[in-house]
Amino acid sequence: MAMQADLKTYKDKIYPRVFLIDELKLVLEDEADFPIHRLWLKDLALGYVIDRGDKFTFISKCHLGDEMTAEEMMELAMNNFVRDFEFKIVQTIFGCYELEGEPDHCATAIFVAPIWEKVAAHFGKDLVVAFPSYDLVFMTAADDAEGISNLKMELYKIQGMGIEKRLREYLFLFKSEEKAWSFLEDMEEEELF
Repeated sequence: MAMQADLKTYKDKIYPRVFLIDELKLVLEDEADFPIHRLWLKDLALGYVIDRGDKFTFISKCHLGDEMTAEEMMELAMNNFVRDFEFKIVQTIFGCYELEGEPDHCATAIFVAPIWEKVAAHFGKDLVVAFPSYDLVFMTAADDAEGISNLKMELYKIQGMGIEKRLREYLFLFKSEEKAWSFLEDMEEEELF
């Protein structure tokens, strides 16, 4: 199978990838082609892709063959991600923080434990986090009411900008002590004024 050969050829370019499960279901008609994934919160899932430079190819069970299990592929993808991508925390002009790094992979960074643990350790407290696109991850301290208000306003502005590689205007809470995520609210459904 051609994809199995690609898994060998591109072994160092297999990465985790966050995606909207409902949008991918609309594109893929055959369930056998649906990516290996694990559901996260709301309609977000974490899958695995081959990064070919100009496009991403999602990996499904039928692509694995006998060479690799789904668990081995997940471990390989996470290790590749940690090895290849660096992120830094920068302050935004709207009074929050942004995770800056490889554009197509910023949102996925929150799913990669070693990277997100560094981010959480930097703040040392619970965080409210938004990732409205693959390129954008914003955060503020969960006890910073002004920061949360600023974050909501920025998400509201982004809704009208028509940015590429959209995800959703969701807010999530990361509890640093428990290292646990929960859904807070959907900014598309909320009235700001």
